[in-house]
Amino acid sequence: VIMRLSKEQVEKISRIILDNLKAKGLIIFKSPEDVVLNRIIEIFSDDLKAEDGLDREVEEILKGHAKEIEAGRMDYRKMFSLIKGKLVKERGIVI
Repeated sequence: VIMRLSKEQVEKISRIILDNLKAKGLIIFKSPEDVVLNRIIEIFSDDLKAEDGLDREVEEILKGHAKEIEAGRMDYRKMFSLIKGKLVKERGIVI
């Protein structure tokens, strides 16, 4: 699984988030704006990497059921969603 968003997309979305917070007066800077932006980018990127790791874990679990999936007894996408949802709930992850 590859991260769904490029570095440039993450940076652009992070800038939009920061600009919206500023425009609505919802943020007061205690650090320089570029430091805050870089922290938003870092958090956003870390969350995406964590979700990618979770996706890889689900894929590994599903490899154990390859025969059932190939035989048509299990729907890969449905099982992927169910397993991922279960892991998210068990671990208290927000995605």
